[in-house]
Amino acid sequence: MPVRLVILAIALVLTGCGSAGAPVRTNDTTVAIVLDDYTIRPQELRVPAGKRLTFVVRNQGRLGHTFRIRGKRANVLALTTIRPGTTATKSAKLGKGTYTMYCVLANHEELGMNGKLQVG
Repeated sequence: MPVRLVILAIALVLTGCGSAGAPVRTNDTTVAIVLDDYTIRPQELRVPAGKRLTFVVRNQGRLGHTFRIRGKRANVLALTTIRPGTTATKSAKLGKGTYTMYCVLANHEELGMNGKLQVG
């Protein structure tokens, strides 16, 4: 029985790594984002252009995290530190294009706390 538990634990860890799978698509104007320690979910997101989007960001991790959306030249949306167990909300109208979602604290982005946002 312990061997099965070890195999299950390894499988769960491995499914959290690697490819994110298909992007999450939404036509809704409210976008739910979950932050955890060194992950952003969904990691790939597609939203329609031309709409004002409201990002509802919940931190389920044990550490404080930020949430930023970066365009080609600058951040287009920024939420300051979101404490564990809390939620922050901010709205923005984004132009067509590809953006990066990330946490700006320490080396969180390099540790995997980033994602792709496709508007269009």
